[in-house]
Amino acid sequence: MSAIYDLALTTGANRVVRGCRIEHDCGNPALGPEKDREYGLRIIRTALRALATPVTGPTLFDPAREEEAHHAS
Repeated sequence: MSAIYDLALTTGANRVVRGCRIEHDCGNPALGPEKDREYGLRIIRTALRALATPVTGPTLFDPAREEEAHHAS
């Protein structure tokens, strides 16, 4: 998980889950407690899906687009 996902992809990480912000990688307190929890759960679900997805190189998993993974070029 990384809020600086471009750096993680360019350094060769095979699976990168896009986080929200550097200080709140797995959530966004600005959303309020209930929506922050929902957002955090979406990020965690995306991370679990990333672990179960075969990849052949650096791949970005974006919680905003839970159904798709994007291969870095």
